[in-house]
Amino acid sequence: MTYEAFKEAEMVGWNARAQTYNDYTGQVTTQAIPTLLAMAETTPKKQVLDLCCGTGRAAGAAVALGAFAEGIDASAAMVDAARRDFPKAAFDVGDAESIPREDDRYDAVICSFGLMHVGSPEALFSEMVRVLKPGGRVALSHWIGPPESPFFRIVFGTVQRLADMSAVPPSPPPFTLSSEEAMREALEQAGFEEVDVRRLPLVFRSPAGRFADHFRKFAARAAVILDQQTDAVLNEIYSSWETELESFLVEGEYKVPMPALAVSAVCGR
Repeated sequence: MTYEAFKEAEMVGWNARAQTYNDYTGQVTTQAIPTLLAMAETTPKKQVLDLCCGTGRAAGAAVALGAFAEGIDASAAMVDAARRDFPKAAFDVGDAESIPREDDRYDAVICSFGLMHVGSPEALFSEMVRVLKPGGRVALSHWIGPPESPFFRIVFGTVQRLADMSAVPPSPPPFTLSSEEAMREALEQAGFEEVDVRRLPLVFRSPAGRFADHFRKFAARAAVILDQQTDAVLNEIYSSWETELESFLVEGEYKVPMPALAVSAVCGR
């Protein structure tokens, strides 16, 4: 299955979120960027590619370290935002599963939480190997799924239990690579060596009473699902979230653990 309808829905969703990404999704995802750049051994003069670059924050951080950075994203609106905010990096619209770049071009490829947004992680890994120089490094971050992640256990557990998924485009399973073992195996099968997997204790924050609104703006996939539900189902989902999130409410703010994997590996060619 190619999941073309899913990829189209993702692109539409992220185009709609380009102007608010940094206020919602970016508040969590940028917590991982320093670790990713360190694991990619980002140093001055290195050629770095940021796949699924979003608004360009990882590429911009690489430039700040003295690297030459490029970014690619399927969302034209995201690329426009990245070009505006980080003019010293180069950004293009493109498909991470078919990278529009020549072989052996980069010293490092990074991908900050992009695996959930592609149809085939295997194709993405294969393309990373192709565009990396022999011995080049990949560094990526990926969400840990339920039950280990309180955030996804509550959010997706409730959606799976209550939502009508019949009108939602089929999508690849989001947490297939959310364990250290699965991630290591997938990268080694793609041709990577020296796989290093770490855990990052990230946190999703939202004002009390606004979790549902924040989550809709946080994730394109979430909006695709929630937009297909009746008002009655939505009210049931939101009520369940409020009940289950109560233990994470601290001084008027939800602080929900959202752990992630940070992974690096060396191109074995």
